[in-house]
Amino acid sequence: MALLNFNMVLKGHSAFVNRTLRNIDELKSIEFGHEYPRHGLFLLHWLADHISVTPSEDILLRFDPVRQDYGFRRYKNVRDGRDMQRVLPHLDASSNRVYYTLGSLSSGSVRTQLPTYMTQDFYNAAENPYRDLDRIVIQVDRASPVMADKVYITQVENGNDFDPDKTYEISPKLLRQVKALQEPLDLIQALELHMSGSPNSTGTNSDDLRLALAPDQLLAHLKNADKRLKTIFEEQSVRWLLSLAGYDIDARYAVHKKTWSCSIDEAVKENLVPETLCEGHSAVKIEVKSTPHGYARLTWRGIPRNIMQLEPTLVLFTSDTSEALETFLPLKDEASGSENTFVALKHGLHPRLISYGFSTGHGFFGIRYSVIWRGPQFDGANRVIPIEIHGYNASLQLYTREGYACARLYIRKLFIDWQDTFRNSWVGFYTSKQDQDNEYKHYQWVSGFEQASDDDDVNEYLVYEYQSSMSIGPGVCNEETWQTASAVLKACADQLALVFTNIFNLSLTLSIVPSCFKRSSTARLEKTSTFRPQRLPPCSPHIGHDEVL
Repeated sequence: MALLNFNMVLKGHSAFVNRTLRNIDELKSIEFGHEYPRHGLFLLHWLADHISVTPSEDILLRFDPVRQDYGFRRYKNVRDGRDMQRVLPHLDASSNRVYYTLGSLSSGSVRTQLPTYMTQDFYNAAENPYRDLDRIVIQVDRASPVMADKVYITQVENGNDFDPDKTYEISPKLLRQVKALQEPLDLIQALELHMSGSPNSTGTNSDDLRLALAPDQLLAHLKNADKRLKTIFEEQSVRWLLSLAGYDIDARYAVHKKTWSCSIDEAVKENLVPETLCEGHSAVKIEVKSTPHGYARLTWRGIPRNIMQLEPTLVLFTSDTSEALETFLPLKDEASGSENTFVALKHGLHPRLISYGFSTGHGFFGIRYSVIWRGPQFDGANRVIPIEIHGYNASLQLYTREGYACARLYIRKLFIDWQDTFRNSWVGFYTSKQDQDNEYKHYQWVSGFEQASDDDDVNEYLVYEYQSSMSIGPGVCNEETWQTASAVLKACADQLALVFTNIFNLSLTLSIVPSCFKRSSTARLEKTSTFRPQRLPPCSPHIGHDEVL
């Protein structure tokens, strides 16, 4: 009986990972985002784009999951609320290893940080129960989460728990193959390699599975899969992954045709306006950007002619679940364009393309509208993760709240003397990256930041925030970088006082006053001082002016 109990304990602690997937082709044999509206393959594509895999197969991360970059959350590896039931291998506390998971699009703080190709089906399949099943899980060192020991893919069952029968480990080789798809493919080179009989010759990327395809397979992809997907997913590397991994392209295209009322699907010439989206060459895009004064700017592109005939309207809601209308914009005859609004730019704003008309029936008379397409919500930080403050266990992030430029400071809790280190430090807000240090438009001492509400999931960090009186400018929504209100943390280190003292004492000994002292003066500012910080004197570049960021 004792032996039986012992065996049961071992079983309770065992992991249920089925097997390790070692190449893209093996993805065809499993269920992981292979059909609309699931997002598993998009998660895999995103992860490959945000890591580097070394020749020794180390997986290096370009983000910090412990800081909740891109919406990562801690996964405690407990199933059905019982510690004995685990989906992934048990991690002993002494190893300091932890699991973090990404993919819960139902969370507004997650989906707004992820790219449109991953979230568009979630927004446009509101009633579909399969739109938020897939997850990726990484195992990292809690103290130094710069590398993933393991990567897993899985899916949710019963609302919360992961399904052990649908959980797989992903090899570094598979991640390299997915990452290789993000490089442009030279079709002429690929065809020449096949003609020479050496698709994996020296000088080519052996991880690029496209180079191993026969010419007829390459052409079939371009004439069928890529042709059907290019007006759905803008990124060519996404289309390649879906094609190679066995995604149900026909079913997804059928949904696409119904959404955009396509009658035919033969693409027209590039210089002609397509009648329907299926005849076009690019995907529809509707987004929220910024005006020069911190208000929302609606932008749209590629609305096909048959939809324009419906006289559509672009509307802006507070969130994707809200019916509180912020503003609306009839598109008239403009298939592409942009328009400023007077809605303060804020996190979660959601644009939708609608058509409307008068309706009667069942005692109702009035205007009804139907949603044609939902765009991505606006992310308050523009999907830009915090920037590391070089040499310190701290990082800084720019974001917007109600149209104002704000800064968020992350402090690792192991950085115990950060208040002393940063007591004479301040954050400056600039209108351009080209601005000089003393050309800031607004500033705040770090001591003036307020601690944000404590989040148990960010238990490795202290988070402090500050809202300035400066408006977010037009560049803040430009691709991957903030261009019009960048925040820079400048350190006025205490060591400077010692350096100045040494120079001054030396000048007394030599009876020479340094020329830079003739043009400036220095004075120690107390922590509570309200003096506006000035540019360091001319001596400083030569005596150790330290730019922390």
